[in-house]
Amino acid sequence: MPSLPELTGSLSESSIVGTPTEVYERIARGAIACWFGTGGPLKREYVYDAEAAPPSQGGRAEISIHERNRKYDTPKGPRAFRITIAPEKEQTTLAFENVTLADPLALSLEADARRWGAGAIGCTATATNGWSESATEPSSPPAEGKKKPAPNSH
Repeated sequence: MPSLPELTGSLSESSIVGTPTEVYERIARGAIACWFGTGGPLKREYVYDAEAAPPSQGGRAEISIHERNRKYDTPKGPRAFRITIAPEKEQTTLAFENVTLADPLALSLEADARRWGAGAIGCTATATNGWSESATEPSSPPAEGKKKPAPNSH
């Protein structure tokens, strides 16, 4: 068989028990608190975006993480990561697509979303999940450390 061209990004799928609306609520709550909360790994460089259909229409939802756009009025730049939450028989399917995030960060986000989708709460410890400011490619060089304030002369 001929080899297939390599796809950009990655995609994985799994099923979780619960309605899509319940799963969406759990994942959204965790993402906003942990990924975008104070000290969260995505707070500075990324923007949270989500759409969810009402339960009467199946509850399908999508959570997208976009690069922060600092050049225009809208902060939402290109998509970096996506979670699709869809009904499937008596379960809910989670599909993950990594477009531009570093693999360790994307895998950490996926693991968190799976935990939250299954009903777990809380953030993972930053030191053990691969999240760090250097996990994403910085848009500008880091500052040369903190400068000490000049002493006051009296």
